[in-house]
Amino acid sequence: MHAMPVVRIAAGSMLALTAFAAAAQNGPLTTEHIGKDPSAIRQEAEQQRSHEMQQQQQRSQDQANQQYNDIVRQNQSRAAADAAQGEAVRRSWAQKPPLAPDHNPLLGRWQSHPPGQRNAAGLSPEMAQLANALIGNITSGICDSMLGRGTVEFRPNGVVAIGADGRERPMYRADYRGEGSRVVVLPQGGTSFTHMIVDFSGNDRATVAAVGCGLTRAGAATAKAARMETSLAAGSGGGAPQWMHVASSPKNGGMDMYVSIASIRRAGDKARMLDLIDFKTRQSFEGKPFLSARNELEFDCTTPRQRMLGSTGFSGHMGTGTVVASSAIDGPWQAVGSSGPGFDHWQTACKPH
Repeated sequence: MHAMPVVRIAAGSMLALTAFAAAAQNGPLTTEHIGKDPSAIRQEAEQQRSHEMQQQQQRSQDQANQQYNDIVRQNQSRAAADAAQGEAVRRSWAQKPPLAPDHNPLLGRWQSHPPGQRNAAGLSPEMAQLANALIGNITSGICDSMLGRGTVEFRPNGVVAIGADGRERPMYRADYRGEGSRVVVLPQGGTSFTHMIVDFSGNDRATVAAVGCGLTRAGAATAKAARMETSLAAGSGGGAPQWMHVASSPKNGGMDMYVSIASIRRAGDKARMLDLIDFKTRQSFEGKPFLSARNELEFDCTTPRQRMLGSTGFSGHMGTGTVVASSAIDGPWQAVGSSGPGFDHWQTACKPH
């Protein structure tokens, strides 16, 4: 029998095979690997993988940047289109008759609420979150410019922000239009929005259309409580009323009583009028000091009687300073007698002018 041949591999050939084996584990073999040290081949392969990963990360980042830029451009384009459309809507509403104050359910104090988050369909979760943040910042900013933050009071001739300490900050003058359960606020100059459409869902809840800001009527300031401000502005052209002194009294440390002739409103056999009580010394309501109180009264012109509809207390004299408290009062009818301040009020409100 023939002996099996012995295959001998030189040390140099063994090193070459080892290099080829290492190269096979780290990528396709090429003629460049021949004669190279295995550690050098592995290092080159790792560098190649790192480079490919960096390229993939860069492509992902470029794609994310493109999506973000697309969102920004879409919002900018939408904002420009919305501005043009907003101005057209404003002009359309401005041509309609003004909304009479006594038919304006928006008058009074409200608590404003930011809009909820919107869905961003068709985007990855990360991009949807980014889009929501972007849109949320935009809509929240619009809500702040329209309503401020916290308590806001709509008055017949403008909108006022009410601070937590009761301080008032006029925001902008405004006209009102409306139909059905919708009131449209038309700001007069110096605002970042052209109009505000408020849709009511009941007497004490409303939403700003398109933006989503919420409104809930604040405390006792119901639509009925706003009638004093309504009568006040309707009778005085939006300025402070002209008070006529009618009587003085030593009660409560001394007080003077006034009425506003311009605020008188007749409807059939009923009349409404504002009066003002100015105190010589500080009074207190629930621990809050005040020096004057403005009231709205209703009079029955067929019988000498009156009733209280609402009252507002002020920290200063003659209806000035901050509002200490304001509420609607569905007071009972009370006889005014045949003489005295009550009877004088009744005559003033009911007699022809």
